[in-house]
Amino acid sequence: MSKLTRRCPRCGRADVDFVGPLCRDCYREVYGLARLPGRVDYVYCGVCGSYKLQGGWNQPAGELEESLYEYLTLLLTQKVKPTEYVEEAWIEGVELLQPFHGTGLHQVKVKVGARAGGSTIYDEVVIEVNAKPGVCPLCTAKATARGYEAIVQIRSSEGRLSPELKRSIESFLRRLDKRLSDAVVKVEERREGIDLLVYDHASARMIASKIRSAFMGKTVETYKLIGRKPDGSRKGRLTVAVRIPDIQPGELVEVGGRPTLYLARARGGGLFVDLKTGREILISADELWERGFRKLGEPAEVRRVMLLSRNGPTTVFLDSESGYTRVIELSSRDVRVYVDDFREGEEYLAYMAGRRIYIIRKAVTSQEG
Repeated sequence: MSKLTRRCPRCGRADVDFVGPLCRDCYREVYGLARLPGRVDYVYCGVCGSYKLQGGWNQPAGELEESLYEYLTLLLTQKVKPTEYVEEAWIEGVELLQPFHGTGLHQVKVKVGARAGGSTIYDEVVIEVNAKPGVCPLCTAKATARGYEAIVQIRSSEGRLSPELKRSIESFLRRLDKRLSDAVVKVEERREGIDLLVYDHASARMIASKIRSAFMGKTVETYKLIGRKPDGSRKGRLTVAVRIPDIQPGELVEVGGRPTLYLARARGGGLFVDLKTGREILISADELWERGFRKLGEPAEVRRVMLLSRNGPTTVFLDSESGYTRVIELSSRDVRVYVDDFREGEEYLAYMAGRRIYIIRKAVTSQEG
């Protein structure tokens, strides 16, 4: 007795894989591979392009259309459910059937992949997306300067930020990565320093930590209860005060009672010369604040020199303060350079310690002010 050949009761084919009672093509046509919502809402910020997902706001993926693709992929991956005889279903991709034009309905083709009956099958489903522009909480906070949860206070050890330190901090803030810079709702210049109004606690702590690391600072946190959230939990405002030593390369600084010359920031702290021993020492930010420090003014050993030549084992300078009549010739091993651009013909401030010279920073000309 011959074995009966299985045939699809709908189309009569017998030469294909089956999914449940039907061949895979008929099953896909009748039941589909997965259940998806026929319409979804897409709420996006008309200012920054971020979008709302599961009650929270996500950063934009790029242009509005790219963010829409990301949103749909994330949302539909969560919502896709295989039909009865399909073992597994997933989203392969999404495609707008017309260019994204903002508010209103859009048709989107969704490619679905599935595993059933020992084979992989694909299908395409068209759904509607209702795009709704709005304004995210962060952009609302920036527009109103309200709704921020934290303040980063940047202050100097000298009471006020010096113009040079203020410029350095402003330059540093401009170089923050976009995620952190976007979290800054407003920058307020105060008599005592700079206040950053920050949208959330985590971003405020991260910004304060980066400033602390870059400028040998220390941080102190305080927390103030300002109300209740809609869910009844406490709402508080975090203040992170960052104190920064207002010292510049070439300045004499007493650290823990010992006179030192500050050379440069380095590896989470500062590089100093102990004026009693002539040794270079690395002092961490924590150690600097624990030992205590104060500025002593500029030592007599700091003078202005011009680099004349640097040829192999010998480096030659002209002493600018002698009217360029005195030549200073040193072994190149005894020249310590702490500037990025060290060129012949340029003038620098240098600290002389015996037969060793420390090039601290480029000298400012009268034209530069």
